[in-house]
Amino acid sequence: MPVLSPPAKILVTGANGYVGCWAVRALLDKGYCVRAVVRTEDKARALSALIKAKHPSATVGQFDCAVIPDIIAPGCPLQADAIEAVLHDIQGIVHTATPVTFDLEDPEEYIRPAVEGTLGILRSAAKYPEIKRVVITSSIGAVAESIVEKSRIYTDEDFNEVAVEAVKRLGKAASGMQKYNASKVLAEKAAWAFCEANNGRLPYEICVIAPGWICGPIPDDPPSPEGFVTPSAIMEWTQLFVSPPPSPHPAVPFNYIDIRDVVEMHVRALELPQAGGERFIATSHVCTWQDWYDAAADMNLLPGLRRLHPPRSAEQRGATELPPHPVFSNEKAIRKLDMVFKTVPETLRALVDDFGARGWLKHLE
Repeated sequence: MPVLSPPAKILVTGANGYVGCWAVRALLDKGYCVRAVVRTEDKARALSALIKAKHPSATVGQFDCAVIPDIIAPGCPLQADAIEAVLHDIQGIVHTATPVTFDLEDPEEYIRPAVEGTLGILRSAAKYPEIKRVVITSSIGAVAESIVEKSRIYTDEDFNEVAVEAVKRLGKAASGMQKYNASKVLAEKAAWAFCEANNGRLPYEICVIAPGWICGPIPDDPPSPEGFVTPSAIMEWTQLFVSPPPSPHPAVPFNYIDIRDVVEMHVRALELPQAGGERFIATSHVCTWQDWYDAAADMNLLPGLRRLHPPRSAEQRGATELPPHPVFSNEKAIRKLDMVFKTVPETLRALVDDFGARGWLKHLE
C-alpha cells in the first residue's frame, strides 16, 4: 500500500526552481493537490499564472501558492511560525529550496540557508501527525567532488568531505562549487542527525534524492533563452544551440540525469514504503557534451547542429580517453524505486522538441 497517493496534499518548497516547478506540475498531473512555496509575491503570481496556463483543470483546492520570505534573514518572522502556517493540511513534503548559485562570497550564505531551511522544515513537520514522508533534494555534490585524482564508483554511502574540509580551510577563498557542495553535505547530515535523535518520535520518514547534472525541457515560459536563470538550462543552450558555438574545450565528463527522471524519483519517494529512510543517487550515466553532438548527428536532428558540432567518427569515439572522474551508482534507485533511466538521445529529442516548439531553433533548421 502506498505511503501517499492522490489526492493527498503535498507541500513543495523552492517551487519556482527547475526541480521544484517540474515537481509541482508532475504531482498535479498525477492527481495530487499541491501547495507551492516561493519567496516573493512576484514569484507567487508568476507561478500561479503558469499553473493556470499549463494545468487549466486544477481547481483552487488542488493548487495554491504560499509566500515565505528569507525566513532566516535578520528581521524576518520566526522560522517555525512561517513554516507552520503552510503545513496545517499537508500529508507530504518535497523540499527543494536551497541557494543554487556559485557566486556568493561568504560560505555561510550557502550553508546557513541550506541547513537551517532543512531543519526548519523537519522540526515544524514533526508537529503534524498527518505528514508521512519528507523528500529532500540533495545533489551528487554532497556525495563526491566532480574533480578527482582517479576514477571510481561512489554510492549513497559516500559523503563529500573534501568540499567541507576545503571550506573550513579556505573560507571565502574556496570555490563557489566547493561552498555549494559543502552546504549540501551539511544540510543532509543535519537532516539525518535530526531524524536519528528523534527516532521513533516523528510521524514521517525522510528520503533524500541526490541528482547529477540535470538536463531536459524547461517547466516555465521565459520569453527567450536569454531569460534562463537555471544553470542547467543555460549550459544546455550555450553548449548545444548557440551559434557560433563556444570555444572548444576538453572532453569534460559529467554524470547526467533527465529532469523527468529526477521528478519521477521524487514522486516515487513519496509513494513507495521502501523509500523511507533511504538516500538515492539520481544519475543515468557519465557523458560529455561531445556525446550529445554525436547523438544529434546519429539522430539527424537539425542540420544546423551537425554544422555547429561535427560528430566524431566511430574510431574517434572508441579511442576517446576521459580524465579521472567520479561515477555515481544508480543501482539502489533501479532496485528499490524500479527506475529505468533515460539516455542522452531521449533527452536531446525532448530538448529539441521543446525549444523548437518555442521558436528558438530556427537558426538551426
